[in-house]
Amino acid sequence: MGIPYSENMPKSSVDYATDNITVYRSPCPYRCRYCWAWRIPLFRSRIRRGHYDPVKEAERYARTGEPRTIVVSFTSDPYPPVEKSLRKTRRVLEALARNPRHKVMVLTKNPQLALRDLDIFLRHPNMWLGTTVISLEPTDWEPYAPSPEERLSALKSAHSKGVRTWLSVEPIIPRTTYPELIVGETLDYVDWYVLGAFNYSGRLAKMGKDVLKGWYRDHVVQAISILRSHGREFHIKKELRKYL
Repeated sequence: MGIPYSENMPKSSVDYATDNITVYRSPCPYRCRYCWAWRIPLFRSRIRRGHYDPVKEAERYARTGEPRTIVVSFTSDPYPPVEKSLRKTRRVLEALARNPRHKVMVLTKNPQLALRDLDIFLRHPNMWLGTTVISLEPTDWEPYAPSPEERLSALKSAHSKGVRTWLSVEPIIPRTTYPELIVGETLDYVDWYVLGAFNYSGRLAKMGKDVLKGWYRDHVVQAISILRSHGREFHIKKELRKYL
């Protein structure tokens, strides 16, 4: 009999998941300029102070009977270059794969590296590979991340082999992110989309809410129309819904 869900398991702060496993607690090597997790001292400190072992935490979820939706991971990328040698994320996914009740949502800026773990994704009936794309072209918002083209190519490859895929179009930044173009480009190999607002940045204050609202009501509405017309599943995060 599985152990009950415990309050000390790491709950997720995102509104499409119940739980989050942070595999790596060192600063994310991709250093995206919109990332709130490492830029805000309070959150940076909380991430570094985390005490749980991610592999042992995954093993606990493997014994948990209640179905959960687990993100790996939202506060730091699960596929930094060091994963090539340490393989911590692979061990986390191997443990989670032992429980088919959970939905496991892997989110990474480096899905190319995740391709070597496709055997685990295919072993689990509800394990998804996802990446974040805010532009179809390289942008200085993501100075050290693999290019959007590389990310989407990896997602396309995974999808062709039978892995469920998802795309986080977040944050949607005025004059950088055209969600309708991103959606239109990826419909053939993305199964689920998340659309999210631009938060937690000094540049946000300079833009003003009117600029954000105008951009969202134009471009996000177009993206939603495309998704609906093609019967694609999607989620609008609560921070974005208030502008629409």
